[in-house]
Amino acid sequence: MSCIFCKILNNELSSSRVLEDEGTVAILDIHPVSEGHTLILPRRHVESFTDLSPDEAAALIASGQLIAAQLKRTLEGCEGVNLSLADGASAGQEVPHVHLHIIPRRAGDGFGWKFPPNYSSEPVARDRLDDVASRLKQALEGASKKTAT
Repeated sequence: MSCIFCKILNNELSSSRVLEDEGTVAILDIHPVSEGHTLILPRRHVESFTDLSPDEAAALIASGQLIAAQLKRTLEGCEGVNLSLADGASAGQEVPHVHLHIIPRRAGDGFGWKFPPNYSSEPVARDRLDDVASRLKQALEGASKKTAT
C-alpha cells in the first residue's frame, strides 16, 4: 500500500508517537503549525471520515480529546486547541487516510480560518436555513430507517 499513514502505522516509516491504543495511533505532525501539533490516525485504512464505523469515529474523537487536554496541560502558553479534519480533497485533505489534527494555539499566533470572499457577517435568511434544515432532517430520517431494518 502506498498510503504514507499506513506505512507509519506498519512501522515502515518513522514517526514520533505520543499515543497508541486499540483503535488509534497519535503522532506528531512533521510539518507542525505549532509545537505539539498532533495527528490522530485510525489503525484501519479509511479515506473518508464518513466511512469510519461509529466505534472508529468514537475512538478518534476520544483520542483527540485526551491529546487536547494534555497539550493544554503540558505545553507552556498553550491556551487552546483547534481540532481539524478535512474530509475530501475539496476540503483540503492531502493524505487519503482519515486523520484528525490537534493544533495547540496561543493568542496572537497568526494561525486561523480564512473566510471566502463571499462570506458575510450578516445572518442568512431564516427561510433559507429552514429549507436546508428540512432537507437534511429528511435525509437523516431516511438514513436512520435504513439502518433500523
